[in-house]
Amino acid sequence: MNIISVDLPWGKNTKGRTAIAITDLRGNLRIERANNDNELLELIRKKAEPGSIILLDIPIEGCNKLNDKHFRPVDSALQHCGISLLPSSNGERGKGLKEELERRNKRIAVYEIYPYAIYKFLACLKEKSALGLLNRLTTERVLNEEFEKSKKGWPPRYKRAAGEERQQAIRFLYSLLTDPAIRLSGLDRPGSLSLARLGDEYDACLGAIVGLYWVKRSKYACLAGKPEEGEILLLADQWLQTELEKKEIQVRNNEKRG
Repeated sequence: MNIISVDLPWGKNTKGRTAIAITDLRGNLRIERANNDNELLELIRKKAEPGSIILLDIPIEGCNKLNDKHFRPVDSALQHCGISLLPSSNGERGKGLKEELERRNKRIAVYEIYPYAIYKFLACLKEKSALGLLNRLTTERVLNEEFEKSKKGWPPRYKRAAGEERQQAIRFLYSLLTDPAIRLSGLDRPGSLSLARLGDEYDACLGAIVGLYWVKRSKYACLAGKPEEGEILLLADQWLQTELEKKEIQVRNNEKRG
């Protein structure tokens, strides 16, 4: 099996801005590109293996229940925990992609991801020299209420910044993705592509990381939310998982089956 993580642009036909990170269970990575959703669906059909998980950076479920609201329950809870999000207003695109992926590919699982949530969590662990904890069999309380209060410029912005600030953020993200504790290999180095393309690629890689920990049944990898209201695959320590549960968000790990 492999893990296929997709960073989608907002528009369906934004040429070349769909980045796909494909990794095996050892973290050996390759990057593909698609010009539109049809190309993406065909590429995944060719690359997916039995048991593969597909990760989509787009709201999948719950958008039809928003009515006059802009955020699903899981979105609101994450905001209260210090993770900013854009409104879940992308209609039925994500749900449609999931249904078509499942129709074309047998024995796969499709999950929603949010790269910024993974990025902020990993950045805070790196700041505490605690990335190695991700490889333990149990979760620990690493974060605290300070996670809810974003310091100015933290974590470094690699998309909503310009010039040297953006370049420094890309370099920081690269160092995070290639940290020995994570063991992801095969990334393009900063300077090898435009900052916009690197940002897309690294977003897809962030999804690949949470996918790897989910497959390895790490207690830090969890699904937050209800399937019918929208759920997101996250990395979270004891503190963050507990905070989500306090806000009546269901949190579940990948327990061994059979």
